[in-house]
Amino acid sequence: MLFKKTSFTKAKPVWPRALIGEMNRAALFTATVKPGKNTFLNITAQNSYQVFINNTFVFHGPARAGHGFYRVDRLPIEKYLSKKENRIVVLVYGYHCNNFYLINQPAFFVAELTDGNECFLASGTDAWQCYLYEQRLQYVERYAFQRTFCDVYDFTKKKPLEFDFSSPLELDTLSIDSFIEREVSYPSSPYEESTRYIECGKVEISHTPRHFSPWWLDGIGKSYHGFLPENIELSLTGILDKYDFIKADKVPSRELKTDEYATFEMRANLTGFVRLEVECARDTLLLLSFDEVLTNGRVDYARLECVNIIGYKLGVGKYTLLTAEPYTFKYMSIISLGGEIKISKAGLVLTEFNDCEIKKRLKSNADPQIKRIYEAGVNTFKQNTYDIYMDCPSRERAGWLCDSFFTSRVEHFLTGKSRVEHSFLSNFVMNPQYPLVPEGMIPMCYPADHPDGNFIPNWAMWYVIELGEYLERTGDIDFVSSMRDRIYSLLKYFRGFENDRGLLTKLKGWIFVEWSECNNLTQDINYPTNMLYSLFKRTIGKLYDDPSLISEAEALKDIIRREARPNLFFCDNATIDSDGKATLTGKQTETCQYYAFYTGVADFETDKELWDTLVNDFGAQRKQSNKWKDIYFSNAFIGNYLRCDLLMRAGLKERLDTDIRGYFDYMARETGTLWENDTAGASCNHGFASHVLIWLDYLGYIEDK
Repeated sequence: MLFKKTSFTKAKPVWPRALIGEMNRAALFTATVKPGKNTFLNITAQNSYQVFINNTFVFHGPARAGHGFYRVDRLPIEKYLSKKENRIVVLVYGYHCNNFYLINQPAFFVAELTDGNECFLASGTDAWQCYLYEQRLQYVERYAFQRTFCDVYDFTKKKPLEFDFSSPLELDTLSIDSFIEREVSYPSSPYEESTRYIECGKVEISHTPRHFSPWWLDGIGKSYHGFLPENIELSLTGILDKYDFIKADKVPSRELKTDEYATFEMRANLTGFVRLEVECARDTLLLLSFDEVLTNGRVDYARLECVNIIGYKLGVGKYTLLTAEPYTFKYMSIISLGGEIKISKAGLVLTEFNDCEIKKRLKSNADPQIKRIYEAGVNTFKQNTYDIYMDCPSRERAGWLCDSFFTSRVEHFLTGKSRVEHSFLSNFVMNPQYPLVPEGMIPMCYPADHPDGNFIPNWAMWYVIELGEYLERTGDIDFVSSMRDRIYSLLKYFRGFENDRGLLTKLKGWIFVEWSECNNLTQDINYPTNMLYSLFKRTIGKLYDDPSLISEAEALKDIIRREARPNLFFCDNATIDSDGKATLTGKQTETCQYYAFYTGVADFETDKELWDTLVNDFGAQRKQSNKWKDIYFSNAFIGNYLRCDLLMRAGLKERLDTDIRGYFDYMARETGTLWENDTAGASCNHGFASHVLIWLDYLGYIEDK
């Protein structure tokens, strides 16, 4: 079954008439309720919402679904109803922009309170009133190409959650009824305070100001939604880029004078809603700049090619501040421009997979290095499995395939279940056709918008390969059977690129092998992609009892072995001349060899010399030894992971243990999470990287709780 439908008893989906279709709008819905037993709030919204009861943060939702479907949360709220009259406030954020995180669909809010089975307070009635949350600025910068808008607020007139009772908005009822169950578990959302302040100083106007102008800002228009620079109300990058940070030679303080900053550190690289408690002595522009690592000793908000800045205009008084969206960082600089502030609390309301679901733990006799790597793996998993499998919880928060192949194994290992995986896989197939990608193709990430039509054909193959493992994990034959037509449509798409020998040739889209030289060797015939195609066909043949596809997979394997191996190593690609003749380029990568073994094109016995060479001369120490200089290095995603998985398959425990320590301990030491690449140049918190826990278990370091 793809999903379970649900419904509301009396509630109707509504949205303010004046805000329909507008980008980056926030509406405040409020109701008053008396205390009662067994009180539940059934709720969903588009794009996201936050629930507060008596000014206390309660929950954030909803879990994501495919286009046209909406997952409903059922929240027990009895313990929060501590007063005779309890004020419920729901902030709903309607972004109306295309991105990879929260899909572009009409904003709405629907909720009802129930006591047992009786609905007594439903949206679409006078019980809920709606107000414009004008404190959140609308005309601001995009946070990233893959996400929506920056968090920017003006609290000089109204403080957080304040509204004018005399100005309710007129609501329209929307025709939305495709409600489905949440399916995945609820997070616990604990608050975590920063551990220490590491630096403070002055900010001064720079003689060489920076100008952050990422490639994605140039595309704002009809196909990429956002606000043009001339319409921005408060440009966070435009302000912060004007300043230099001058470190003071003193103990960091939580009291900032005019044009001062202080930088604090979390215990690890963590994800959540930024929460501050501050007091302002006079009007202040408060900027928060953050990142996962320090660059040259400082926070660089633009390291990930996104705007890691939050902005607040504050008047005199005390404030409790909570962002609308989750962010990821280990370090944050708090900058006070034009005013003075005192910081009493600074930290995160964590957005993580619920720890209670995890049934494994590290054995007590594990050494410190393994302990660091284990904890980094768990941290990485929890932050990237909030409602779907995400690539990273920071720049994108997107549901990428291939990443999910590795993360899905971790979920089942840690919890004994595949609830997030079922939700993740079913999101991809809720609609008869995939929006904005070629017919038959599966999107590279989803739920997401792909207005430029881009896709990764390799990732569609990984979807099918993951589906094969999903069936082994769950026995869910009904789900797999329901996918048959989709999978064969995908196969039909690929057949259009087969040459007379069955090799995929001049494949369209973003051919992605891994983040290394591999990605520069993808045309005209890419052999790692064809190796994957062989495994793809074999998997479909097994899933749907199709012997002809298994035979095709074997034939393709033989052709690759004959054509792509001029010497000990497989070659990555061949070019085709005007006469149609294919010629190997001679370029060979470490990762190509791992693809060969991982997909069954090569095996440990038949190709023993190559395998022994890979085991002994390659791995975590090769950059020091510099052996095989002509073979391009692998990166973390996914070459190093294929290597470690192959070492496990081959039963080489000692070598696997050595590589795990070499690949991951420096990451765990620096951020307490595991990274997208083998350097800190990209995301330092990537979901697939939690797969290290599978290998630690194989090595005997993990046990049941």
